[in-house]
Amino acid sequence: MNYKLQKSCDSYKKFMDKNLMFFNKMFMIDYKISEFFYNKLRDKLNLVYVIDAISYLINISFVFYIIFLINFSYIFLFIISTAITYLLKLIVNRKRPYYYFDKRFAILVYENHSFPSEHTVIATLSFIITGNILVFIAPIIRIITLKHWLSDAIFSIIISFGFYIFFSSFLNFSELYNLLISYIKIIKYLGF
Repeated sequence: MNYKLQKSCDSYKKFMDKNLMFFNKMFMIDYKISEFFYNKLRDKLNLVYVIDAISYLINISFVFYIIFLINFSYIFLFIISTAITYLLKLIVNRKRPYYYFDKRFAILVYENHSFPSEHTVIATLSFIITGNILVFIAPIIRIITLKHWLSDAIFSIIISFGFYIFFSSFLNFSELYNLLISYIKIIKYLGF
């Protein structure tokens, strides 16, 4: 092997080692946080189930508030963002924290779909639209109940801002909604 190629391979290995070290440190932080909550809640599963249900109610109530009281056209943003997030879950296929601690914590979830967090995406989009910080209770609850790692929530916040900026830059949600209503009226008029 020539010298330049060898040097290039060595640089790549160093780069990968640094990145792997970062991910190992991130996983250790994730693991320690989840372990802390597991030790606090392992004997209180009923509380875990109630807290988890609260996270669903928070997200649903904010989505309904936004769609019905602010602007119905935001439904497209939620649908598109949630669909992309779910596809990412299927691609990444990361195990949830409870898989490593106690599967009794599982309720209404698949064990291999931790990353990214749909609850956090919905919460962050709700925060961007309403400005209400209380919506972030939902992702915090998901971390506490071992449904998500901290890194899932952090990355989901980042991609949520990306979703909002990207889709609002080229999609006018109000025009899309009006177009959909027009098609529905045409279909009704034609008698389908």
